Amino acid sequence: MTYHHILAAYDGSKAAKKALEHAVAIASIGPNTKLTVAHVLYRPVFDIGSFAYGSSEEYMKQVEQFETSIMEHAREIIAPIPYSRIVVLTGNPVPAILDYAKDNHCDLIVMGSRGLGAIQEWMLGSVSHHVVQKAQVPVLVVK
Repeated sequence: MTYHHILAAYDGSKAAKKALEHAVAIASIGPNTKLTVAHVLYRPVFDIGSFAYGSSEEYMKQVEQFETSIMEHAREIIAPIPYSRIVVLTGNPVPAILDYAKDNHCDLIVMGSRGLGAIQEWMLGSVSHHVVQKAQVPVLVVK
C-alpha cells in the first residue's frame, strides 16, 4: 500500500530513529509520497500555588542545542525522499501530532514506542499510546 502523506514523530530517541527509518522506507515505495518529520517542543511550566517554575536559561540553551542536533540528524535520514520536510510543533505532543496530521491530511503516522520523556510518560502516559487511541488514521508504532 502506498500513502499520500506520512507524518513521522521524532524526538531523537533510538525508537524514534528506527521509526523514522521505517517511514523513509514506506515513503520511498510511492513516487510522490510526502514525508513530514515533526518534532514537538514541549516546555512545561509547573504551577505550585501562586509560584510558577520554568527552566533556567542555561538549561534552555542546552535543550536548543540538542534539538538542533537531532533535527540535523533527521535531515540526513530523510534526504533520499524528494518530498520531505521537517516541522517543529509546540505544546503537548499528543494533540500537536494529531492536529498536524488532521490539518495536513496525513494518512499515516509513524512513531517510536518509547521516547525521551520518561518523567512525562510516568506522569501522563505514553505519547504513542495516546496517539494510537485517538488518531483518525493508521498509526505505525515501531519498537
